[in-house]
Amino acid sequence: MRYLIILIPLLSFFPANAQTPKHKLDSLARSLETYSNAAPRTSLYIRTSKDIYESMEDLWFKAYAVDARHQLLSAIDQTLYIQLVHERTDSVVWEETYPIEKGIASGHIYLDNALPDGNYWLCAYSAHSLSADAASFQGARRIRIVQNVAELLRKKPAAPPTDSLQKKIQFSLLPEGGFLLSGVTNRIAFKAVAENGLPCAVSGTLFDGDKAIGYFKSTHAGMGSFLLLPQSGSTYYVGLDTPFANTRYPLPETRKQGMSFRLLSNSKDSISFRIYNQGLEKQLFYFRLQTRGLTQLMASATIKDSLDLKLPLQDVTSGVAEATLFDHRPVPVAERLLYIKPDNRLSVTAKLSQKSYGTKTKILLQIHTADEQGKPVIAQLGAAGYDRIYHRPMDPNDIQTHYLLSTQLKGNIYNPGYYFDTTKTNREQALDLLLLTQGWRSYSWSEEELKKMGSPVLSDSIRGQLVALRKQTRSTQQAVMFFDAAQQHSQLTTLDSRGWFWLSPENLKLSGNIYIKHYGEQRDFELKVFNPFESIHKIKPWQKISYPLEGTSSTTNEQINEADLLILTRGSIKLKAVEIQGKTTAVFRDKYTGHLDSLAKYQQLTDKTHGGWLNCPAGDGDERPVEGQTYIVWTGPAPPTSHPFSFNSTNTKQIVYHYPKYTEEELLKMFGLARAKGYYPEKEFYQPNYDKEPDPLPDYRNTLLWAPDIITDENGNANLEFFSSDINAAFYGIVEGISDHGMVGKCDFEFTVTK
Repeated sequence: MRYLIILIPLLSFFPANAQTPKHKLDSLARSLETYSNAAPRTSLYIRTSKDIYESMEDLWFKAYAVDARHQLLSAIDQTLYIQLVHERTDSVVWEETYPIEKGIASGHIYLDNALPDGNYWLCAYSAHSLSADAASFQGARRIRIVQNVAELLRKKPAAPPTDSLQKKIQFSLLPEGGFLLSGVTNRIAFKAVAENGLPCAVSGTLFDGDKAIGYFKSTHAGMGSFLLLPQSGSTYYVGLDTPFANTRYPLPETRKQGMSFRLLSNSKDSISFRIYNQGLEKQLFYFRLQTRGLTQLMASATIKDSLDLKLPLQDVTSGVAEATLFDHRPVPVAERLLYIKPDNRLSVTAKLSQKSYGTKTKILLQIHTADEQGKPVIAQLGAAGYDRIYHRPMDPNDIQTHYLLSTQLKGNIYNPGYYFDTTKTNREQALDLLLLTQGWRSYSWSEEELKKMGSPVLSDSIRGQLVALRKQTRSTQQAVMFFDAAQQHSQLTTLDSRGWFWLSPENLKLSGNIYIKHYGEQRDFELKVFNPFESIHKIKPWQKISYPLEGTSSTTNEQINEADLLILTRGSIKLKAVEIQGKTTAVFRDKYTGHLDSLAKYQQLTDKTHGGWLNCPAGDGDERPVEGQTYIVWTGPAPPTSHPFSFNSTNTKQIVYHYPKYTEEELLKMFGLARAKGYYPEKEFYQPNYDKEPDPLPDYRNTLLWAPDIITDENGNANLEFFSSDINAAFYGIVEGISDHGMVGKCDFEFTVTK
């Protein structure tokens, strides 16, 4: 943190109390960081192997767990909770846990054929990323699932809404700093949003009473700004042009006196503000610049009327920053958001060996990462390459928009990728308008927001309890054992004074199913394991998802060339459903519960057979019955007690014998066991090597590349090799990730495969 006690020419300090500014600066910095340090925060971002999936496919994903303040990969969380939620029905169709290693997690989800078509939320949570009363939730990605992707091509796209069709808009006028101050130049930003939630281009006239004093129009996504020198006592309002000319929009009331500021310049090296003190005596002021809850710069000076404040940015962290002006007390009197060093991002390039390839051909991809100065850096990356038909170019969520905007501001940001597109010459001006209109009141790192931090919902471990059914047995058990279904690995953990135990991340690696055994008598104890997803179900964070609004694109899935439809035949037929009928109902058992089932039948069974009789009434017989075998049983009164005896159809009948059917829950209870879910088992993404193993069979893979764990070397380089399939199509690829210093970046690439 840098403190600047600035002496402006023609303005004097308070020499008798020179320590006061430094003391106040310390206090202002601590007041912010006290709340910021109160609870560590993890920000999760999730990337999938493609955007659209067909049922009966594997969905591959990678998650980044980042320290939200310092924007570095974090090791604080070790367990990732994943849910797949159907957007329309609000139903959870998948939930499993996965290990996080040094801030990175990856895995897969099997998409069952029974899943209905539609959009889904893939939600990611961890111990420090989810709080019970959070106002919004950003750790999600929208995907689409279809029975057959060809159906998307047959549907005609809906006509996009135009501004002229919108009859109502929400129009906001937002003075820089938060209010209008009389007698000084104020900047007023505005934003127009149509009924459908999308931005609306507007123009209009500024009035002082009945007198037109200015004309304005939006410059980007319904946003714009104008300057005004307001006078106390005047009434200002805005009238919009057709088709929104029926409503007057008043500006806020002008204050006669107070302190405010206006941004003059924002460059890579410095930032300048003009500070105003209107109608007040000369006084001391304080100025704080902070990013993500970390104080970056503090300054103090005395002011009579106005002064220009220039601050160096050499050591200031890039990103969304909050500038706050305090008066001499110090009480915040004006504040706004701005973006520091918008070009300070990870540069990622992906170079293909060529642009077009034959089928089953090796593809070479060279990746390079560098900082904003072009110097190579080490970075943790992920890469995907898939048939372009499964790409949604309108989805604006990537690692840049997520960490640099979406997690910093409340609300749904329209087309956030625009602000990081270097081909857009006005992107920095547009970004400043976004921060003026999205508003400092929506900054997630302001002191007011930090005070609202709620209690955590999850932990890295899963909780369980050994409950004593009789008081006298409560203290006889000190530990329980965890083991996998194959009983190849086991771990022991101790109980606390109340019988609680926890399955740590190390325990959860044992197996997909973990069995828990106590050492007491079965009748004396009961094992309970608490499902952590139940806590998530109670707050339903997916109902509060804040997701970027889609921007415009020249290419959409519906606009794919009809010739691509031929690709979808794949030389195979996808069956919608297969029904298998059999004479008996099969109950799935893993190796261990299958063993318990056999053991239960052996230990609990009292039935005996002899000479075709089941439980002969004369009491003889020592053979076990055979499943499905027909036996005679006694049904009449006064069963005989010795041989020989007579019987007929009135006192006997024949039955087909079946062993008792136990559910897995009954088996576990019967043997004094409990079962918990461990981390979902790993699966290797299939990538053939046709150089080593030629295969004459057709290859219909539509995802050719999935590499979630790429680390560039000290020269910023990484090389990948993968093979094309027999699909003759255009392919899309993306590489994105984060550097060791917390810079994020991405790039995409395209290639074609032809026969």
